[in-house]
Amino acid sequence: MDNLSDRKEKILKAVVDEYLVSASPISSGEIKNKHFDEISSATIRNEMSALEEMGYLIKPHTSAGRVPSKKAYGMYVEKFLKKHSLSRQEMDIIKDSFDQKFESVKDIVKKTAKVITDITNYTSVIVLSNINGVLLKEIKLVGLDEHSALVIIITDSGIIRDKVISVGEKISAQYIYESNVLLNNIFSGKNVSQILKTYDDEMEKQLVAYNEIYASIIKILQQYSKGDDNDFIVDGQAKFLDYPDQDIKSTKEFLSAIDTKDKITNLIEDNNDIEFSVKIGKNENGDGIEKCAIVTAKYKVNGKEIGHAGVIGPERMDYSKVVSVLKYIGKTLDEIVDGGEDKIGQIKKYRKKSKSDKRTTITGNK
Repeated sequence: MDNLSDRKEKILKAVVDEYLVSASPISSGEIKNKHFDEISSATIRNEMSALEEMGYLIKPHTSAGRVPSKKAYGMYVEKFLKKHSLSRQEMDIIKDSFDQKFESVKDIVKKTAKVITDITNYTSVIVLSNINGVLLKEIKLVGLDEHSALVIIITDSGIIRDKVISVGEKISAQYIYESNVLLNNIFSGKNVSQILKTYDDEMEKQLVAYNEIYASIIKILQQYSKGDDNDFIVDGQAKFLDYPDQDIKSTKEFLSAIDTKDKITNLIEDNNDIEFSVKIGKNENGDGIEKCAIVTAKYKVNGKEIGHAGVIGPERMDYSKVVSVLKYIGKTLDEIVDGGEDKIGQIKKYRKKSKSDKRTTITGNK
């Protein structure tokens, strides 16, 4: 990063501030009138020319004004990013969005992506951490009727994965109790990778009448371990098209990245083990999206990383607001999904459903 004078830094900040709002080239006269009564227009014009030569500003051919470069946004984020206070209305929208019952973790993730998009007005991407590395704390079966039960899988990060299963064996209260004891002896304290490798003939003999239940749980874990669409949620793809400063090339690159799961996942997850990361444009290795900014945040529960949330938009992004929104949603999410033991206590009621309606809801609120 260049060692800019205080005046150059202030002028550069003013240009970026104005451009974030207007999306139009900024003139020296505009900077003087709004920010620097004590500095002449000629001085500001000279400083802006110097910043252009240094690669911080770009002068479009059809305009007398200038626009920030990728380099300018980088310095802006590093030195001038200030705390953005969300409005009471925005905070209420976030809290109200999670003040409901959710049928599965995927529903919570979908809601999270939608709320991020609604508040920031940018595209959001959420990538859940690979389940293979998390430890299973408890398997809980809840009988629904004679041949179906709800399986609740609780991990060390407090994530509940639930699914209704059907079995041929008649399910009694004693069968549920014995299944819970046996399955927890097998699963508790192991990660998914270990569990998927431990099934053998000896275990099959021990399970006997509970093989069907066991096989159903293994199938659930296998589906999650494959990393299917359950671990990757995108919302607000069309938002990117609303910004006037995006050209055809960057728009095509954005749409291509969004459609390529591996690429967008790598961009969201590759944040160098820090809580928040800002990527602007492409780096020297070609990673990134041209003329786009990606702000990512780690989401943790009980100190355990559960995934990454990312916001993708133009370089002319309201960085302060995006970071504040991600922080506040992360805090709200942590309050909702806050640990296996508490979550078990929050399961208010499992209603027996008719055969035509087997869906069961769990409470997601404190």
